[in-house]
Amino acid sequence: MSLQKGLPEEIAALDEDLAFTSRQIEARKKIAEERLKLRERLNATINDCKEKIRSFKEKQTLARNNKEYDALSKQIEYEEKEIAQSEIQLQDIAHTEHHAQELQKKGRDLIAENRYDEISEEMMPDDVLHQQLEDLSKQVGLKKEELDGIVIETAEEIARLRKTLDTQRSVVTAEAKRLLDKYDHLKSGTLQNAVVKLDRHACSGCNTRVPTNRHTLIVQGGFYVCESCGRIVVHERLFEEAAVETK
Repeated sequence: MSLQKGLPEEIAALDEDLAFTSRQIEARKKIAEERLKLRERLNATINDCKEKIRSFKEKQTLARNNKEYDALSKQIEYEEKEIAQSEIQLQDIAHTEHHAQELQKKGRDLIAENRYDEISEEMMPDDVLHQQLEDLSKQVGLKKEELDGIVIETAEEIARLRKTLDTQRSVVTAEAKRLLDKYDHLKSGTLQNAVVKLDRHACSGCNTRVPTNRHTLIVQGGFYVCESCGRIVVHERLFEEAAVETK
């Protein structure tokens, strides 16, 4: 209803923005947690390898022959390679995190210059995302409170209109059920206006010309189903009469 001032659409749009921002934050949180777990695992591997190396070197001092010493040397070499590979992965993590920080720094600079259209998702600073989430949550809450207030205030009017609508549908169903079924079918689709005016001998929904032999029927209060878009075409007078009755 017009009394709702487009609030349902505003709330839906805000909810969509809120969900998108939440997904961004959750995705970053998940990545951070995975990196932390990987870093802990790599550090544990390094410490474990260092402990093994220390043990192998102690055993080397007790080696009874060159064969035992060389075998321990190979084990030490293997553990050192494990350490080197883990350290490379730790460096990659650090590099990735540094790159992410640099992107966010660039995003912060763009925000300061009011160049929001140049900011990618990766550039949006973490704190700005969390602030957006908080602001959007507050907006949604306020809009919903406003809508709830309007619904309560207009409950009687809505009930009256629904009763009138049900009565009208009953009349139309009795007189022109096929037309009502057509209207319901159009409204269930993507069309925003199922019933349109005859404008300059054409369907105002798609601008397709209405056959001349249908003009008289429409002028007399009848209807024509557009062969191009499927909309129900009626005379402009019916819209005016409906507006007067609504008032």
